[in-house]
Amino acid sequence: MARQHGTDVYAMSPMTVLGRSTMVILSTLTLTALLTSGCAESGDDPGIGESADSVTVVFTRDERPVPVRRPVPQSSTGLEVALERLLEGPTEEEESRGIGSWFSAETAGALSSVSVDPSGRAVVDLRDLRPFIPGASSSTGSTLLLQELNGTVFQFPEIRSVEYRMEGSCELFWEWLQYGCQIVTRPEG
Repeated sequence: MARQHGTDVYAMSPMTVLGRSTMVILSTLTLTALLTSGCAESGDDPGIGESADSVTVVFTRDERPVPVRRPVPQSSTGLEVALERLLEGPTEEEESRGIGSWFSAETAGALSSVSVDPSGRAVVDLRDLRPFIPGASSSTGSTLLLQELNGTVFQFPEIRSVEYRMEGSCELFWEWLQYGCQIVTRPEG
């Protein structure tokens, strides 16, 4: 997927929002099936495989989710490291295989914090991504961005829901994507 900078921002009708939400849910269900079937592609780092020392991040190829394995340092928690690896974007080798993402070296380090409460609700707070990913507010752009975030977060069975924030604000994150603040719940199925 080529990076889509400079896409026009436009107001969306409720029907368009419903359609985008449905697409994200269906994409997340598809991704859940891929993750549980072990269909993640190996990255180009040595030693990555289906083991406890790696996590899956979700990128995109032809607007479809592509799970890719990334190494996890021994002393790190899985969700935080998975999000850090996601925000680094795909490797050059992965890009040569047609794997793309909104995330890149420009967004590496944009994770401010991650927390998970005892009920399984995660809060993911990002730095302001708008200067690096201005086109994510388009219909397809937000669908793909949420597909990658949700696919990466919901690989962890203990996560039941997630609230995304930017600069500490749920409203700012979702306004950027032309939605109202919301909590994303794990898709059933």
